Amino acid sequence: MKSIILSIILLLSVLQASAQTVAGRVTDTEGNPLAGASVVVAGTTTGTATDADGRFGIDCSLPARLHISCVGFEPTDLEVTAASPTVSVRLSESNRRITDVDVRADRKSAGFERLDASLTNIAVDASGGIESIVKSQMGVSSSNELSSQYRVRGGSFDENMIYVNGIEIYRPFLIRSGEQEGLSFVNPDMVGSVNFSAGGFDASYDDKMSSVLDVSYRQPQQTGASASVSLLGASASVAGSMAGGRVTHISGIRYKTNQYLFGTLDTSGDYAPSFVDVQSYWTATPCERLGIDVLGYFARNRYLFEPTDRETSFGTVNDVRTLKIYFDGKEDDRYLTGMAAAGIRFDINPGNRLNAGASYYRSLENENYDIIGEYWLQQLDAASTTENVDQTTGIGIGGYMQHARNELLGEIYCAYAGGRHSTSRHSLTWQVRSRWEHFDCYTDQWELRDSAGYIMDTQNTLELGDIVKADNSLSSVRLTAFAMDDIEWRTGDATIRLNCGLRLAHMSYNGETLVSPRASLRIVQGNKAFRIASGLYYQAPLYREIQRPDGSLNPDIKSQRSLQLIAGTDIYFSISDRPFKFTTEAYYKHLSRINTYQVDNMRITYSAENNAHGYAAGIDFKLNGQLVPDVESWVCLSLMKTVEDVDDDGHDNIPRPTDQRFMFSMFFQDYLPTNKSIGANLSLYLGSGLPFGPPDSERYKATNRMPGYKRVDAGFFKDFARQTDGTLRNRRLRSFIVGVEVFNLFDLDNTVSYFWVSDIDNRQYAVPNYLTSRRINLKLSITF
Repeated sequence: MKSIILSIILLLSVLQASAQTVAGRVTDTEGNPLAGASVVVAGTTTGTATDADGRFGIDCSLPARLHISCVGFEPTDLEVTAASPTVSVRLSESNRRITDVDVRADRKSAGFERLDASLTNIAVDASGGIESIVKSQMGVSSSNELSSQYRVRGGSFDENMIYVNGIEIYRPFLIRSGEQEGLSFVNPDMVGSVNFSAGGFDASYDDKMSSVLDVSYRQPQQTGASASVSLLGASASVAGSMAGGRVTHISGIRYKTNQYLFGTLDTSGDYAPSFVDVQSYWTATPCERLGIDVLGYFARNRYLFEPTDRETSFGTVNDVRTLKIYFDGKEDDRYLTGMAAAGIRFDINPGNRLNAGASYYRSLENENYDIIGEYWLQQLDAASTTENVDQTTGIGIGGYMQHARNELLGEIYCAYAGGRHSTSRHSLTWQVRSRWEHFDCYTDQWELRDSAGYIMDTQNTLELGDIVKADNSLSSVRLTAFAMDDIEWRTGDATIRLNCGLRLAHMSYNGETLVSPRASLRIVQGNKAFRIASGLYYQAPLYREIQRPDGSLNPDIKSQRSLQLIAGTDIYFSISDRPFKFTTEAYYKHLSRINTYQVDNMRITYSAENNAHGYAAGIDFKLNGQLVPDVESWVCLSLMKTVEDVDDDGHDNIPRPTDQRFMFSMFFQDYLPTNKSIGANLSLYLGSGLPFGPPDSERYKATNRMPGYKRVDAGFFKDFARQTDGTLRNRRLRSFIVGVEVFNLFDLDNTVSYFWVSDIDNRQYAVPNYLTSRRINLKLSITF
């Protein structure tokens, strides 16, 4: 008996002696830590997840094999022995389709979230670009599925920056509505990485006040191609490398037409939109230290529309009104945009790099329309319907004519030089940039309204409204420079990262010099990360901010100013060995020298005066993780208030046009447990209404609220290139997806703007302009 007990004790002692703690760190190929990576002892159920700094510790008997995986990266197996229980693992990014936001603690810099562009292959969104992923992020709101534009933490569309390979991207200036917008610049088929910041970004980014979308195009190491087609358009791309990988290229072409979606709008007619763009990105590495890259872009967007009639019912259940309009005329808008950019970099040694580059952007825009409308405003009796017009009461009749012959030529030249010096703890970056802007803009637009004679003047003649006649030419030179230091060190089990930078800018048009200090601090400890950021941000005026509503230019306009403070936390945790992250960020923006504006659909009309001050404050929440194994889902909640006080108007704070108090968004992915090649996803948006007021009125009257924005889109797909377990059938065919998309699943009415009419008592009515109804789209995409 004693011998048996001694044997058991001896066996347990041997097992205890062989069980050791394996410690390690998991990073990507660039050395950035991967939070939430799964570490499992092969052949057992023993496992753990990495913390916010990518570190882990696991008890196991050695030798052992560890299986390490992370969403968006290729898994790997690693042999660990008792002689080397401390390991370091680098995972390379995966080309698999089923991926999403990478849950990582250290991003491009503090305050940036890394997004996965491959989601655009399956995510359902009418705009169909990278922005469809951005819209569901924390602090972001959008109330127009036909547009790629979005608002961030109380800012307007114009306060967001988009960079592609370090080059700032611009959108056409005369766009009035989402129907006219067409394709956004970023081609999802060419994207390698996407980083997004909702505020508190560092000094390397230009002078705007809200957000940064920083996109880098891929440098493919092997030949590949992709193509997709749907009822909304088509796209194709080709990629490859030559000269042993020293030359890479990727090119894409896209065609989009929203005619199918426009058929659900209240205004009937002949819609003929046509949007096409071509892009190509090339890189060359003649030697190990020298790199050259070139990007070319051309887009032709045309919006042709001949309206016939419109019928819209609005009001309440007990007070229903209907507006009928019969049209004549047409609208023909054309936008030709192009860009060329080239850059060169030279690595003096591993810690020192110099770079330089130049870019040219050109936009030629024409907006032409002559629309005649005759309308009838009716009130339905209690027993009537919109079809039974005999039981209605006419309360208004009138007509109008809208005319425009607007042309804009915009050219922007840019040249820059910079460098980076890195040591073990510091990364010092600097750059000087010169930008020349030139705009020629001819504006001739007016509107004639006759509401049954109730807008006649004392001479009993009709008056033209909304008259803008101008012929402007504007040239300006902007000089900018920044210096920034990124410092990182460890104290105990905490990693601390401090970013400090100073940005300087001078604009020749108004003689203004800007000084913009920015700083952020991030502390990562265990499964938690803390961040605080502050800075002085400016919204430097471009052409539209300089032009007054009457068409004249204000040479004394100054940049809008925003003093920002942001504080947030990230908490990383695991449920059933699946990683999750909960993020909270609170912010306050003190706004001064506000250039007040009004929004009608996508057109922003500025006062071109620095005539207000105000603030924006809010808190954002985001929970993301693997609700379903191997795929990422997330839910966001944003609460925000932004107001402004216009100088000398006799009124206190009023809501800004972007004052959307509540926004809830969700993106959810799933697949069949028995067949991972069949999946589905759901996008949900729920937001409170935006302020609005009568047209051409004082700002303090814009205190009414639109109905809230509510929309659900769903997608279902089958990937024929994958086995039931999700693995590829062959390496050459990466995906072959057949999908069904349902836009506006519950067929909800959403208001984007208002058409104003008057009744026989000269009372004005705001008739809602509704967005798209339910539509089913078929989509086929293939990737080699």
